Amino acid sequence: MTTYKGINGFAVQSLATNPSPLNEGQVWYNNASYAFKLAAATTTGTWASGGALGTGRYLAGAAGIQTATLFYGGIIGSPSNATESYNGTSWTTLPATMGTGRYQLGSAGTQTAALGFGGVLSGVAKNNTESYNGTSWTAGGNLNTARLTLSGVGIQTAALGFGGDTGAPAFPGATESYNGTSWTTVNTMNAGRSGISGFGTQTAAIGAGGSPPPSSTTATESWNGTSWTTVPGTLNTARQLAGAAGIQTLAVTFGGGEPPSTKAATELWNGSTWSTNPNSLGTARSRLSGTGTQAAALAMGGYLPPTAASTEAFTGPGSPVTKTITTS
Repeated sequence: MTTYKGINGFAVQSLATNPSPLNEGQVWYNNASYAFKLAAATTTGTWASGGALGTGRYLAGAAGIQTATLFYGGIIGSPSNATESYNGTSWTTLPATMGTGRYQLGSAGTQTAALGFGGVLSGVAKNNTESYNGTSWTAGGNLNTARLTLSGVGIQTAALGFGGDTGAPAFPGATESYNGTSWTTVNTMNAGRSGISGFGTQTAAIGAGGSPPPSSTTATESWNGTSWTTVPGTLNTARQLAGAAGIQTLAVTFGGGEPPSTKAATELWNGSTWSTNPNSLGTARSRLSGTGTQAAALAMGGYLPPTAASTEAFTGPGSPVTKTITTS
């Protein structure tokens, strides 16, 4: 007779807590809840509530992964320089504050090595850059083109900033590359716009949606480290100022807006096309921030109205989740 041990090489384990990470098909006995458990793959992405921000804000920077995110800057009623850290469960307000409080800034990096650049303060587009080392913020090299509502991808020492509004208003589609010290202007986007959903790395990125007024777009462009290419795959829902997470070939975007409405719709990117995920954000909002991957993304803050402090965690399709084995 075929047994679980014969197939997997080990017996069903008895554990006080569920294992992490999960492997699809894994079976164990949770001796705290007195139930057999199974790691089963999800068929559609799902959202679940997370811990609330200490201070609700929108148009803020964010960097990291679902279980280790940094959230900084943004606006409440006035520009903020506050920094908060997330551990997968709750947010902690850190003593480190940005040197320049601002909103609509670009961001990149990780929880302990983050980057914030551009943005707006007192109605003026900014070009300054700040780096976070896990303890404090330090000024870095200035952008060549000051702008707000720009997108950022990559890491602290190899980032890409693109799109945005210079405040004229003008939407130059400017793209700049950062080496940890200074910014270099590289080839512009094919369609200048602000409020773009951006994800990927310095040499392999995607920019989707955004707004060249008066309305949002569904257009998607791909960056190969040298130039931008408009790709056939377009968003199913036109939007701007949405959250996004992932890499050039596997990503998710969520929320955003098409003024005066806000969106809850979630879309998945497979490297060539966008598909609408059946499950949307629990709270429709625009001007929110996103971090993580398609399999494990985080949405935080935003504007409903009013200002949102809520956080939601996304488990992407195909990701293992814990299910209780029952008999009937």
